[in-house]
Amino acid sequence: MDAKKFSLKKMIFSKINRKLSFLVIAALLAPALGIFLFYYILASSFPSGIFSEQAALLRTTAVFIIILICIVNAGVIGFFVTRSISKPINELYKATLELEKGNYDIRIDIKTDDEISELGNAFNLTSAALGKLEQERKEIDNAKTEFLSITSHELRSPMTPMKAQLQMLQEGYFGKLNKKTKDSLEIITRNADRLDNIIVDFLEISRIEAARLKFNFKETDISQIVDETTKFMEGFAKEKNIRLVVKTANIPKIEVDPDRLIQVLRNLINNAIKFSEENSKIEIDTKLKGNYILFSVKDYGCGLNSENQIRIFEPFYQVENSSHRKHGGTGLGLAICRGIVEAQKGKLWVESKEGRGSKFSFTVPLKPVKNIEPIKVLFSSKKLIENKICEEFKTVLGPLGNSEFDELKNKNSLGKDDLFEYIDSLTELHIIPEKKGENFKNNIGGIFGEEKTIINKENDTNYCIQEDEVVGRS
Repeated sequence: MDAKKFSLKKMIFSKINRKLSFLVIAALLAPALGIFLFYYILASSFPSGIFSEQAALLRTTAVFIIILICIVNAGVIGFFVTRSISKPINELYKATLELEKGNYDIRIDIKTDDEISELGNAFNLTSAALGKLEQERKEIDNAKTEFLSITSHELRSPMTPMKAQLQMLQEGYFGKLNKKTKDSLEIITRNADRLDNIIVDFLEISRIEAARLKFNFKETDISQIVDETTKFMEGFAKEKNIRLVVKTANIPKIEVDPDRLIQVLRNLINNAIKFSEENSKIEIDTKLKGNYILFSVKDYGCGLNSENQIRIFEPFYQVENSSHRKHGGTGLGLAICRGIVEAQKGKLWVESKEGRGSKFSFTVPLKPVKNIEPIKVLFSSKKLIENKICEEFKTVLGPLGNSEFDELKNKNSLGKDDLFEYIDSLTELHIIPEKKGENFKNNIGGIFGEEKTIINKENDTNYCIQEDEVVGRS
């Protein structure tokens, strides 16, 4: 109770309020006092009979002048008071925007000697604290990356001689083996190979996160790369009698790292084969989209639910289903693919319907990005995606956004297709306008990695937006 009284007293008798009160009182009393003195001098200077005839008019004039002067003074004082308050607030607002962008070196210097000045000092302390936390985070992140790289190298060093010795044992170099021993050696070899693959994947991830991933850019025939990769993967597809259907548009030669491109394509096609039913097909499509080449691998297998669509690119994440778990794998392949694609300023995303298959798409820029930046792939992106979706809901639906988002989250309906169906229902019920619904879907698609589109109202031309570039779409 005492604290509340103190806060109220501080608010009422704050420095700002004291300044404002003084200026208002001065603005009102000064002209009134001046007119009163003028009126008193006139009354004293003239005989009472002469002055009494003009008294009524003089009083009226005096009151009018007082009111007019008060209005003018109030306006002038109000302008300067507002400016003196709004200027530091605007400065604080701009600094807050910079802080939001990650500029933790931003500082403000407000010398108003009031609560706004105290707020500015608090902002500077907060900015400094956040900067310190960010620096510590970077140091921890660098230490983690270095640890991962060193550990991977150290683990791989003994793997090479160990696998060589296993191979010599299997080939009977140290003597003839019975069936039981051979079976045991096969199990050991398979697990050694799997461990070696995990170590190699860890090395790749450490390079991606440290921006040390090497790209050997050279002029490449994209159609040839796609055809060669498809032919290589046909051997695996034949085991399940799966047809690989290739659609390649007329694409010019571009500078790209062919080995990295093949690595991504193989991984996506291999996953499509694993999760496709026998006697089905996989479509590999390549086309030119403005300043990017769009690759897609579409299967007609089991598909992914909403939860899996959000988390599919997380490292070590595997679909929680016994029929899926049997396919094995380290769970690092798609995370590495995402790192390779995003390191070149491309995008990788998935479109899927449970029970109806999946379509993985990625883009590669026509002009190579040779200044490789670190890409974070080790930590879960689920929370980040959910936060972005929630922000979109609040932007479009206002106070109802949180409750609507929570309801969809509880239903496990935060997949892109589920959200699109929800937005369509909002437009059909006229809860939001159709144009607003299209923008809503556009922003949700962007969160999942899809190309953003805008519609030109004048000629209904569709455009594809990626990395702040706008290009025409056929």
